[in-house]
Amino acid sequence: MIIEKIAVGILQANCYLLIDDNELAVVDPGDEARKIISEIEKTGAEVKFIINTHDHFDHIGANDQIAQKFGVKVLSELKEGDILTVGKSKLEVVKTPGHTPGGICLIGENFAISGDTLFEGNIGRTDLEGGSDRDMSASLKVIDKLISGGATVYPGHGESFQYKKGMALEFIDYLV
Repeated sequence: MIIEKIAVGILQANCYLLIDDNELAVVDPGDEARKIISEIEKTGAEVKFIINTHDHFDHIGANDQIAQKFGVKVLSELKEGDILTVGKSKLEVVKTPGHTPGGICLIGENFAISGDTLFEGNIGRTDLEGGSDRDMSASLKVIDKLISGGATVYPGHGESFQYKKGMALEFIDYLV
């Protein structure tokens, strides 16, 4: 799978294009719809769907414009354990509340898209409406079990990084 990052909007949220076998999924199109559409068109791949890791404005702002342009749906009723396919690649949906009640991560083969749950050297804020230290703590434990050491993590802001086992657990002491 090819993963392309497009930083968008005033908060520079990461929008990801997941491309495999001429199919494409858009993750977190937060703003700058024209910029995202231009990058999608450059790939020549067929857009299958849009996924949001959570519902903050900086991750959903261009949903409607992208959906309308490519005639696709925003997958909003995802459940724990759902498997999404893009080309020959599979993405597992993992519920990771804490930053928001409905937050998810997407786990692929040797990579994860963490939204605003986990960053290199930090975690998502829990002090915003709907945030929860207790939920974040539980989500970090789940992430550590599911992400293998050496996997690449693509966060909702900033740069991707290589995951080291136990990395997510380092933040639990600061919660609850």
